[in-house]
Order: sequence, then structure tokens, then C-alpha cells
Amino acid sequence: MKLTLPSKWFLGLAILLADLLIVVYLALRLTLPPYLVRQIETDLRRDAVVVREVFESQLRTGHPDAAEINRLSHDLAKKTGLRITVIGPGGTVIGESDKPESELKNIENHLQRPEVQQALREDIGSATRHSDTIGVDLLYVGVPIRNDNLVGIVRVAMPLIEIHRTTARVLHTVAVASVLVGLATAPVLYWLSRRVTRPILQMREVAGRMARGDFTEKAPARVSGELGDLAAALNDMSSQLAARIRELSEEKADLSAILAGMTEGVLVVRPDGRIRLTNQALRSPFAISEEAVGKTVLEAFRNVSLQELVSEVIQEGDVAARELTFLTPNEHAYELSATRLHDDQGVLTGVIVVFHDITRMRQFENTRKEFVANVSHELRTPLSIIKGYVETLLDEQPPDKETARQFLQTVQRHSRRLEALIADLLSISALESQQARLNFEPVSMRAAAQMVMDELARQAFERFVAVSLEIPEQLPAVRADAQRLHQVLFNLLDNAIKYTPSGGHVTIRADEKDGFIETAVADDGPGIAPEHLPHVFERFYRVDKARSRELGGTGLGLSIVKHIVQSHTGRVWAESQLEKGSTFYFNLPRA
Repeated sequence: MKLTLPSKWFLGLAILLADLLIVVYLALRLTLPPYLVRQIETDLRRDAVVVREVFESQLRTGHPDAAEINRLSHDLAKKTGLRITVIGPGGTVIGESDKPESELKNIENHLQRPEVQQALREDIGSATRHSDTIGVDLLYVGVPIRNDNLVGIVRVAMPLIEIHRTTARVLHTVAVASVLVGLATAPVLYWLSRRVTRPILQMREVAGRMARGDFTEKAPARVSGELGDLAAALNDMSSQLAARIRELSEEKADLSAILAGMTEGVLVVRPDGRIRLTNQALRSPFAISEEAVGKTVLEAFRNVSLQELVSEVIQEGDVAARELTFLTPNEHAYELSATRLHDDQGVLTGVIVVFHDITRMRQFENTRKEFVANVSHELRTPLSIIKGYVETLLDEQPPDKETARQFLQTVQRHSRRLEALIADLLSISALESQQARLNFEPVSMRAAAQMVMDELARQAFERFVAVSLEIPEQLPAVRADAQRLHQVLFNLLDNAIKYTPSGGHVTIRADEKDGFIETAVADDGPGIAPEHLPHVFERFYRVDKARSRELGGTGLGLSIVKHIVQSHTGRVWAESQLEKGSTFYFNLPRA
């Protein structure tokens, strides 16, 4: 479990108090027994001297009375509570307060006892050890009795069991007092820890709010000392950060608005070659997200030329412009302009690359070139034929009348083809430039289709193609320009009749779907291969070029259909299966 700051303070103070009480307890436990022993030893030394005076007269006679000495030992022991031992000069015990006279002879020689040896050397000796005679720890003090020579040694002893009892009582009292002190001090320590840590916790809360962008909360100002200085500094920092962040937010909002409003893509790269910023105009065409920030240019765009351009500007510092073509996710051509970015001190902060999309311009150029090439080719063929036949007719030896008539018919046919081509070119030009004015009105799809069928009835009859109309009479009218709708139906039905083999069938049908009238012109001709189907509405695109020219097509009919339908806010498409026929669809809004 994670401890709070007040709990940590309280726990620290409690541990400190416990350590102090434990130190006191251990100090008493370690120092009290030796102190008591020293006090007892001092008393025993004094008692030993007094006892020596009692036995000194008898021992100096040279013939001590053992019975009398043993009796005196017992009497003195009862009066003083001491253990008294009288030792002869040879170490033999001649008096023992804890033994009767009959057992004195069984006591081992005491001459080598430490306190005896020390007394012989220093005139008084002491030692502490366990007594095998009475089975307890004793403190011994011995003093010699001399005449001219050593005549005996008097030794007094006291059991140390009382010291242990006294020490235990004192330590028990100290332990109980320590517990009572701890219990009494705990509330004070808790209050103290709360008082000390409350300002710190408040400042932590303020710092957390500042980290989350909330600068409304202030640190407590009534705190004194270093914490007060810290609170004042924190409040000052909060005010400065709030002002700075407000300025940065305004600058960022301005920059975001500028970048969002730009049609050009913008890429900002750090000096280490990693992306720092992109705008929406750049992310959309390249299908990259904001996660690209932090990646290298090569990782995000997968284009070596772009990476080389950025590296060149970072290293050389010159403004660089380059035209690049990106193949993924879609093929686009861009004109790129890259330059360095510096801060106020002139330190390099990155590189900015501006992407200017020139794809449509290149497409327009390519379309113009293709258009000029296609028009030139389409015009060259009939003009060459007309020129050849005219030159033949103007020859010095002109052909006979029948042949000349055939030549003139060919010239007429190709002149009409040129006329149709020029009319289609003018029509598609007007539609693309939006110069053609459309007169929208409710138009019956059934009536418009019937009119086109009547116009192409002879052509269908000559090619043995049956045309059927499957449009309900109650079908709602469409909102369209009647003349342009007639042009759409005429081109579609004309193509269907031309490409349907003899004995085939063409159907015109229509139905209402989602507020639009969907019309279909279906045939059972040879069909269109899947690779050609997406391109059939392009200008001058022919699936079978030889047959198309043979049938007198200009290659612009379906393109005109597409432009007319789109100008009516409709949609055009085609479906086909080889050897099963094709169906061309278009929809127009209901009137």
C-alpha cells in the first residue's frame, strides 16, 4: 500500500521516538547491572575490612579455633546477610558461614581463587563467578590478615541475584513508561505531521493542476519560512506559465488556422531528420496520420528523393526546389520548395518543405497533348481521303462519270464525318468550359426515348436490329434540358444499334430509384472486355478502332454523354460481358 506524505512523516517521527526509547532501554540494560555491581563491590570492600577485624585476633595467635571461627562466621552472616569465609594461610577453609564445621574438611583448597590471589598481591581482591557450593552468582571480596607473615584471609561474598531482580524491575518500569509515552505522544506526532505536510500537499496539488493546464489554484500564502518562499515562487511561476501558455496557444491557433487554410502541403522536419509537423493538406493525399510525427521522412513517405532533398537542405543550407512524382498511395506530381528554419540566435531548428500539387496541371498538359494528337489524327484521315479524291478528279485525265460520282460520294461522306467531328468537338468544349446554358424543365423519359427511336428506326431496320421500349407510362418526369437529354439518348441508342449484330435486339428501360430516374440502354452485341470498360467514356477511346471508323464514329459520343449527365448532377456507368452484350446506365434527378 502506498503511504501518503502525512503517514510517512508520522511513521518517521514514530520510528524516531521508538528508537530513542529503545536506546534508553538498552542503555539502562547495559549500564545498570555494572553500576550496581560496582556499588555492591564498594560496600563489600568496606564490609570485608570490618569482618577482618573480627577474626584478626584469633588468626594472629597462630592456633585459631576452627569451631569458634565457624560459629562467628555463622553469626556475622545472619546479622549482615553476607557469606563469610575464613581461609588459612595454606588455602584451607577454617570457617564458612554456609557450611557446618563437620563439612569444612570437604571444601576444596581456596588458595588459587582469583580474589584470594589478588588479595595476596594487592592487599584486597575481588571476583565475580558462579558458586558451585550454593549454586548462584556471587561477588567475592577478600582481604589478607598478616602478622609478620600471612596468617589468613577473610573473604566476604554477596549473591548477585538481587542485582538481576533490581535490573528487571527497573527495565520493566522503563518499558511500561515507554509504551505510555508512545501512546500519549502518537496524537501529537500525527498532528505535527499533518501540520507540517499540509502546505506541501497543497503545493503538490497546485503543481499537479499546473501540469494539467489549470492555473486558477494558488499555493497557500500564509506559510512562513522556507515553505512560504517556495509557495510564493510556485505562485509566481504559475502566473508566468499561464501567460506564456496563453501566448503559445494563440500562436499555435494562428499557425494551425494558417496551415489548415493552405491548399499546399507543409512538412516541417527537425535537424535530426525526423518529422515535427504536417498539415491536413499534406496528410490527406499521402494517407498518413499524425502518428508520422517523430518518424523519419523516409519512414513516412517511402520516397528516397524527398529524403535526399531534406538532407541536402540540412547540410548545405541553400533553398532547394524540385519536382517529384509520388506513386503511392496515388500517383501525384508535386513541385517542392525546401528551406531552412532558424531561431532568434540563428541556430538551425529544422527544414520546411512546401508541396505544391501540380498533378492536375500535368494531367491537363497530357490531356491537351493527347487531345491535339487525337484531333490531328481524326482530322488527318478524312482530309487525306478528300484531298486524294479531289486531286484525282482534277487530274488531266479525270475518271469516267460513274467513277467520279463514287469519288464525290466518298468526299461527301468524309466531309460529313468532319462536320460531325467538329460539331462533337464544339459540343464537348462547351460542356467542359461550362459555356453551354442548360434549360432545365420536366421532361418525360418515355417521350424522349420514343422520339430517338423514331429517328433511328430506319438505321435499325437496315441493320435488322429490333429496338424495344420498356419505360412505364406513369414514370415520373426528369429535371433536364430536353435537347441535351435527346443528345444523350441518341448517342447511346446509336452506339447500341451500330455495335449490335444483324438480328440482335436493343432495349431501352427506365425506373425510379432513390429520387433519381435510372435509364439503361442494353444490347446483345459482342460486349466489352473488362480492361476496356473503365475507359469507354474517355475522349477518342475506341475498343475496336477499325470498326468504329468503319461505322462513322468520332470517338467522342460517350464522352459527351458523360459530360451532359454530370452537368445534370447525374451519374453514368456501363456493365458488359463478352459475347453477351453491354448495358449503359445513367440517372437524372426526378423533376
